Amino acid sequence: MCGIGGFYKGSVGGETPIDLINDLWVSLENRGTHAAGVCIGWGGSDRPIVKKAAKTASKCSKMLKLAKGKNTQYVLLHTRYTTQGSTSNNGNNHPVVGHGITLTHNGVLSNDTHILNKLGVKPLHDVDTEAINAALSLKSPKWMIENIKGSMSIAWVDSNESPNAVHLLTNGRNPLVIGRTKTNDIVWASTKTHLEDSGFEFTKIFDAIPFKQYTLLEGGRITSKIISKNIAWPMNNRQVHSSQKSSVSSTDWNSYFNNTYGKVTKASKTSPKAKKSYSSSNARQVISVPGESMEDIEQLMWDLGFVLCYNQNGMATFKETSEVMHYETAE
Repeated sequence: MCGIGGFYKGSVGGETPIDLINDLWVSLENRGTHAAGVCIGWGGSDRPIVKKAAKTASKCSKMLKLAKGKNTQYVLLHTRYTTQGSTSNNGNNHPVVGHGITLTHNGVLSNDTHILNKLGVKPLHDVDTEAINAALSLKSPKWMIENIKGSMSIAWVDSNESPNAVHLLTNGRNPLVIGRTKTNDIVWASTKTHLEDSGFEFTKIFDAIPFKQYTLLEGGRITSKIISKNIAWPMNNRQVHSSQKSSVSSTDWNSYFNNTYGKVTKASKTSPKAKKSYSSSNARQVISVPGESMEDIEQLMWDLGFVLCYNQNGMATFKETSEVMHYETAE
């Protein structure tokens, strides 16, 4: 396993919180000590700066000095546990740079050589992660996550298309958590514990939904979209880190959802276009809510061990079988 994390500035004119970013980076050492690296993006720059070495993060703190000041837009962090590609070749360490993509990856791929051959790419490095770089550059996030086999939670910057945006994505086989701070900045890490131990003060922390691409933009905006119908299949009992998983009985779930429903209907009344419907049958619950409330419902279900997906009409559909949620449809 490896550790990924990062910071995206949403506040205007503020100093980059170097000490807090460093604390987050060092906390990720429990997921990898073979190498560490950072990617620093300045506002208005056409490409980021990458620094990395075959050392622990705590011995690389000086790399963050380039992020000091008010002009830093983002910082990507990585701690490596080596699985493929020697750390003595710094190109194999993360962030991995190549094909116009700068990327941090937590996970292990099983068909990286096949992907590079299929794309007609001569590898620049030995690390399996490069297959993700090449697929993102030559194809798309959707093609990449549907064709590359293995586990991945990733953060990347596309220097050719959007050098000031950071993208986050997971296929659910490695943990990825995103938080919003009190100063409107965005921070992400491998687990919720890493965020909580970093010293940042959060107003919200949520798990990244598998096969949903999150894009962080200037001003602290987050846009997201489900990019693959693969989300319609259960991923080996929700292959998430144990720190993110909680079990719940159907009785507890119904009680929790019913208690939350009152809040949702109140929110619905504020939207003239919102439709309200509610029915109950055993463990099945159906409700229509305005878009601004859907994020809270989505997070509620995920926290309880359920996965939410959408059909083409924007309706969230789910079924309960034991403690595993099976998807019906997804768009």
